[in-house]
Amino acid sequence: MNMTQELMKAQQTAIGRIEAQLAGFGNEGLVTFLRTLAHAKEGRIGDVDINPFQKSLEEGPLARANAIARAFRNNPRGLKRFPSYAELAKGGALAKADLDVGTLTNFSQITGGQALGYVSLDTMMARGTVRPSSFTIYQCLPKSAANQVVDYWAYAAETGGQLPGAAFASYNSVSSGTLQTNAGIYDLKYITLQLALDGRAITTALAAQNSFVNVAEQENTNAALSVLGTINWACYWGNPTYYPNQFAGLDQTIPAANKVDFQAFSAANSAQGWTNEQTLFNLIYEQAAAITSYRNYGIVTHAFMSPSTAGALQTLTTTLLNNIVNGKDFTDHTGIVVNGDLQGMNTRFGDIHFPVDLFIDARDKPAQATVYDNGTTPATTTNPTKPVSVTVASGAAVSDSAWTSAYTASSGDYLYAVASMDSSMNESTLTYGTATGIPVSGTYTLTIAPPADASAAVFRIYRSGLGLTSVSGLSDQAAAELFRYIGEVAANGSSNVTFVDYNTHIPGSATVFLLDLEEGDAALDFRYLLPLSRINLFAQSLYMPWAVAMIGSIRNRIPKFHGQINNFVPSNPSFNPLASNL
Repeated sequence: MNMTQELMKAQQTAIGRIEAQLAGFGNEGLVTFLRTLAHAKEGRIGDVDINPFQKSLEEGPLARANAIARAFRNNPRGLKRFPSYAELAKGGALAKADLDVGTLTNFSQITGGQALGYVSLDTMMARGTVRPSSFTIYQCLPKSAANQVVDYWAYAAETGGQLPGAAFASYNSVSSGTLQTNAGIYDLKYITLQLALDGRAITTALAAQNSFVNVAEQENTNAALSVLGTINWACYWGNPTYYPNQFAGLDQTIPAANKVDFQAFSAANSAQGWTNEQTLFNLIYEQAAAITSYRNYGIVTHAFMSPSTAGALQTLTTTLLNNIVNGKDFTDHTGIVVNGDLQGMNTRFGDIHFPVDLFIDARDKPAQATVYDNGTTPATTTNPTKPVSVTVASGAAVSDSAWTSAYTASSGDYLYAVASMDSSMNESTLTYGTATGIPVSGTYTLTIAPPADASAAVFRIYRSGLGLTSVSGLSDQAAAELFRYIGEVAANGSSNVTFVDYNTHIPGSATVFLLDLEEGDAALDFRYLLPLSRINLFAQSLYMPWAVAMIGSIRNRIPKFHGQINNFVPSNPSFNPLASNL
């Protein structure tokens, strides 16, 4: 298949996926609008010229969003000066931020005339939800407009020519010989922009009341936060192989050569006597050096981490405190101030910020562990339905196993929990399986029997800490709290599937993403076809419906400029993979 055929196939596949996504929505106006947008070509949606809207978008909301992203990258902690969600919940700030940048309501192909209008929320989202603990990577990324669902860019992979030191030539060979010519290596890469959507509806009576809060504005914010939460999480973990409606996140696009296992690095440096936190600090430094090295050429500027990882690294300030206390003369009775804010690190390759992003581990626990304030849970009992059974068998030692003696102690007793997932990543309740008897460097193989209705597209697998043998007597939520994510496997209709656990993903461990966000490198950004927007729909049966939608994707333009550290476990973890955690 040549390049043209490959690109045409990608375009057709992308359009097909969006058509499949839209098939589940009953509102014909919304479906028609998003379908025509996905098929848009040369700045037109049907008979409507959208070039003026795109220009106003790029010069207004996108320019302001990029200014905020630039400030965020330069000083992640500075975000605390932006309005908090609690402030927005009062309604005033949100009302001022709800900007109409062009209604685009003249869609002749939509039954009912002016059925739609959409209000760009991108400025409001960047201004109203940015804070150190939420949507960090989304807010950090430069943003630009795309023109089609499949988005292409040119990539120069190699300069061509000789290796360093081999470009010299004698004067004689140049004057009389044949000139040896070279050329760089180029490629045309592409991503598929994906649709994220959250529909909302309130009664006209509820919309009309104004005694205590503007309900429409609250629901508008809730929908936007829901979409942004999905987008932010998928920037890290999006996996279209298992979930075709997702775009490919960093975990899928960072090269394997730039990923390092914390457990292996820690074992190799055990003689140093470092704490886990000191080990991570040194590993970040070493990976930054590796990414900066010859033939990689990147510059790590930010190490994105979860709150628990950042909290663990804060213990490094204890060493500074000891140095101050042990080296200070207190006879003058002056006080000391110790700054415990570990913002990052200075290296020979440049400063590395430590932004905190709570969405990195947002899906680490089973959905069953989440219970909302009204007592409900997002875990489903049907569509998808949980697996019928999970059986676990131990296997003999193999060369690529990471089951060390620490994890196989006490017969290696564990419990596994498996949930069914649909193609949109909705998650069922759990089915449990018991594991015991694994040898060092062995494996555990799970055999998963699918639900009778074959409603699972993927099985999501969780593991307990060492020594947990039963969850009998615990509530569903309490039982689910004892498990953490370790992997996934595609379902196969009504047939059993197997998953082999090599202990290469430690339950409860953290991942640190080392990213090059140097503005001049332009190595990572976010592309929009439709920015985060409110789409107003016709009122039906005394209800006022609307949707908050986005079509876009993170774009890893230069993958080798970024890195990833997996399987970090702090010295005092809240979830201990080597304990039952009861």
